Order: sequence, then C-alpha cells, then structure tokens
Amino acid sequence: MVHKKEMLKVNPKMFGPKAQPCMNEMMAFLACLKRTNFNDDLCIKEKEALNACVEFQARAPKVKTTINYHLQRLGKYFKK
Repeated sequence: MVHKKEMLKVNPKMFGPKAQPCMNEMMAFLACLKRTNFNDDLCIKEKEALNACVEFQARAPKVKTTINYHLQRLGKYFKK
C-alpha cells in the first residue's frame, strides 16, 4: 500500500541572488591592475581595501540557515 506524503515546501526567495560582499573592491583592484599594466605596486590603495574587506568577511559570523540545515533539523519528523 502506497501512502502519499505531504510535500516539503521551500521558500524560493532563499535561492535568489546571493550577496557578493567584496565585489566592488575586487573590481576596483582589477581595473587598477589593467590600467597599470598589471603592476600591483601602483595599486596599493585598492589592494589594501580588498584585503580589509576579505579580512572583515572572514571575521563575520557564519549564518546557519541553509536548506540542508533545515532538512536535517526537520527530517526526524518525516522518518517513519
């Protein structure tokens, strides 16, 4: 006998565009490299801004709201 289980509903807004925190700094650094013929000694200001952004992002707390986290958390209610 086949039982029809309820479907798990997922919010599609969670899968929208993701934030790219250091994209502006990286693009500024790459543009500077292109302008100076890939001589990074002339792009110190942009390089420092990019490094500061990356270090800040590394120290930021991690958010644990992935779909896998919720499936693990709620999975015990669906097993039978």
